[in-house]
Amino acid sequence: MNKDAEAINQFLAWLQEPDPAVTRPSGKNSSPVSDLEESGAVDLQVHTIDPLDSEVEALQSLPFESSAVFIEDTSSLELGELPAVQDRFHALIKRRLRAEIEQNPPLFPWETSLWDYETEQSAVADSLSAPLWTTQLQALNLPVPVPQAVLLQIFAECRNVIQSSLREGAKLVRIVESLFPDQSQALNEMAGLVLTASPSRSGATIPASALPESYEVANPTQQMLFSLLAARQMLDAMTLEVSLDCPQAERQWLTAAGTLSLVAEYEPASASLSVKGQLPCAGQLSLRGTTQQALAVCAEAGALKVELGNVHPDQTCALEVELDAADQSALVFTVRLTEEV
Repeated sequence: MNKDAEAINQFLAWLQEPDPAVTRPSGKNSSPVSDLEESGAVDLQVHTIDPLDSEVEALQSLPFESSAVFIEDTSSLELGELPAVQDRFHALIKRRLRAEIEQNPPLFPWETSLWDYETEQSAVADSLSAPLWTTQLQALNLPVPVPQAVLLQIFAECRNVIQSSLREGAKLVRIVESLFPDQSQALNEMAGLVLTASPSRSGATIPASALPESYEVANPTQQMLFSLLAARQMLDAMTLEVSLDCPQAERQWLTAAGTLSLVAEYEPASASLSVKGQLPCAGQLSLRGTTQQALAVCAEAGALKVELGNVHPDQTCALEVELDAADQSALVFTVRLTEEV
């Protein structure tokens, strides 16, 4: 420490000494111009060099402990009329401290090593936003595989129109029209063909020899057909239809948490409509009619039942299923009671 202080004192004393290179000659006949000419080439940058610049490299080469000692020593120096030197040294010290902190960031008391908290938060956010309801889309029976992005768009539109009062053909057109703008007439004609096909055989309505290799290479008409078939299968999976002749309907929906099973049943004698659900995890069922609503909640995987009374034919109820496996909106099913199937 004494050695460092002595070196700094010598340096400050040197700064106060007159520069012999700029001292006026004592001879009467001496000329500064002639002296410069006789001395040959002159280094014009001598007076522009800041002596403290050399201290930057010396200071950066010191370990962090030496820098701390240096801070303590400079506080006891008598700098006299040299405030600029003091400010410069303070700037060098701050630069050194900043470099040390950037190279060796400090840790919180509970940390033993550096943590990338932003990455960790992103991973948590990704896990929460993982698709909960879209697992079912992989089970669709389609002639050719349809890209996931297309299926997701169709599924989103299905959720928008599932509770609407549109006829089935109009629903199908509404679902896929964003994929085929300005093609309303062709979509309406194609939707009529799709509705006449049996849902269980929708994947076999086209001969294998006429199928394209993939959805991407299919022509626009084929893409319309594949999209409408996917939309119809999604709507069918989201609809439970019961009647006086067929009072029970079942549906299963594959989720990221497991299989969701639903059974809707109508009792003509009591005019009651009930839905039993087997949930793969904690969640709730909500059955909503025109003027009434029933709700059931479970804290873990298990069976739930909701029931409404005074339900008559040609009435439609909304069944909402919420699962606690992820922070996502409920999946809405339609329970439709008709005179006959």
